[in-house]
Amino acid sequence: MVSPSTSYRLQINVSNQLSKGRKITVRCESKDDDLGSRRLVNGDVYSWSFSRNIFGTTLFWCDVATARSKKHLSFNAYDESQRKKGMPKLHELTWEIKDDGLYFAGFPMPIAPWVSE
Repeated sequence: MVSPSTSYRLQINVSNQLSKGRKITVRCESKDDDLGSRRLVNGDVYSWSFSRNIFGTTLFWCDVATARSKKHLSFNAYDESQRKKGMPKLHELTWEIKDDGLYFAGFPMPIAPWVSE
């Protein structure tokens, strides 16, 4: 039987909020699931949902690159260990990719900057 704390599904959204016409490639995965790469144009959203594992170790990470791979950034889209340390306990997490870096939706400052090749 699945514990009530792990039985609901969580949703992750990665949104391309770059300047008009700019494209990115997003690749997300976990230890068990490679979700593949998606190419997003401005305004597109890459979404998936999952259930947390019973061991409390669920982790999904993403790598993002600009169309010509001149800039990239990497981040943990969901990290159960951070949730235990006070990360908001939301059922839906939205990450926004903007011209100056990665944002957690609703927060006014970037969490991670772009890294140039």
